[in-house]
Amino acid sequence: MIRMIPLTIFKRLVIWNVIILLLVVTLGIVVTFNLTRLQKVTSQIVVKHQESIIVGDRILDSFASLVKFGEKYFVSKDIDYYNRFLDLKKDLEKDFQIFTKLMETDEQKDFFIKSLAAFNGYLVRFEEKSSLIQTGETINMYFFSKESVPPLNTTAGNLGKIISITREIITEKTNLSRQMSHQTLIVTVITTVLTVFLGIIITIFNARAITKSITHLQKKTKEIAQGHFEEIQSIKGPKEIQDLSLHFNSMCRRLKELDGLKADFVSHVSHELRTPITSIKEASTMLSKGFYSQEPQKQKELFCLIHGESNRLLNSAMRILDYSKMEANQMEYQRIRLSLPDVIRRSILKLAPLSQKKQIALEFSPPPLDLPKVSIDEDRIIEVLDNLIGNALKFTLAKGQVVINCMTADSGETLIVTVEDNGPGIKLEYLEKIFYKFKQIDNGLGTRMGTGLGLSISKFIIKAHGGDIWAESQYSKGTKFFFTLPVAL
Repeated sequence: MIRMIPLTIFKRLVIWNVIILLLVVTLGIVVTFNLTRLQKVTSQIVVKHQESIIVGDRILDSFASLVKFGEKYFVSKDIDYYNRFLDLKKDLEKDFQIFTKLMETDEQKDFFIKSLAAFNGYLVRFEEKSSLIQTGETINMYFFSKESVPPLNTTAGNLGKIISITREIITEKTNLSRQMSHQTLIVTVITTVLTVFLGIIITIFNARAITKSITHLQKKTKEIAQGHFEEIQSIKGPKEIQDLSLHFNSMCRRLKELDGLKADFVSHVSHELRTPITSIKEASTMLSKGFYSQEPQKQKELFCLIHGESNRLLNSAMRILDYSKMEANQMEYQRIRLSLPDVIRRSILKLAPLSQKKQIALEFSPPPLDLPKVSIDEDRIIEVLDNLIGNALKFTLAKGQVVINCMTADSGETLIVTVEDNGPGIKLEYLEKIFYKFKQIDNGLGTRMGTGLGLSISKFIIKAHGGDIWAESQYSKGTKFFFTLPVAL
């Protein structure tokens, strides 16, 4: 089954705007085409056909004048009339040449040919009669006039028919131009209405898709504000909204984890603070009521208990304060060049009594003699070692073993320290969570893996020194912690 990839808001708008743009371009093409045709028709009406009528009317007028001058010449034998006749003849010949170019239909051309032929026939007869007059012969004017009537009528009649056809063409093309203008107006109105309608649909569709999704997220935000961190079901909408819902779900999961961490924090702090405070309270109450007043040794033990529990309480408070500083990137480190094996030995020496008490073999494998020095804050690195070695001793059973190694890595650019035990181990799904603050992992062997703040603080310290820290474990077989530090330049 093909899964459709949701489009982003930007892509949706681009697609819809392209559709609208295509409609506008189509409208422009149609309107331009119709306007071009309209302009052509109008040009034909104004330039060609109007000129045809004007020239045709002028030919008719000139032709009538020419006939009159011809008749007057035959009657009066005055040479001036003959010259005027010849001038009109030249003008008519020019107009006939213009007129022949303005013919559009075959019918007009046919009438024009007949008209021109009749006109030329008249001119031939006129020249024959005028030559007789010039030689002094007498001509029968009645007979000439009677012979001239048919060609004159043919010429004038055909010219009139041509002009009539031209007027009909003008009327037809005028109606066509009106029809084209009306069609252009209809297309423009329809396309404009369709464009506006699509624009409204696009706006409503996108606004509804976005508003519906945002309303759902708004409702979910109120639920989160009330402490309900349930994830959102899949949202149908633009890709940005779907991506936002995925990030929203990630935020919900993280808030849920943080809520769990908060509960762990409260539980941890309550346990860490309640136990020493209870011990201090009970011991101080016993001293205030005069218990063991006759036994100085017992009183000394109570004072030592109060002192020890006060230190424990102070250390817990300082650890929480240190972690807060580290999270805010406000922790300051006093770095000096030191031999890392020497720092490891000091931590081992501190924890040796605990290993002896639990009957656990605490070993430091001899490091290479030429190990380079590192630039570190000694107290903070010892704190890391104390956390790692202390946890290993804490969760390793009696007769067990904890081994520490220190060697070079990455072609001598870093030093790597390992702390390995053969305790209960950690399940794979919990391995990365051990570095979460106040996180406790149940190892399934009846022991809560109380990492508390120790490993979280250790991770901050190692990262601040430019190194890395991680763990490997085989459940029920043991755990191995690693951390690296860059070599001092």
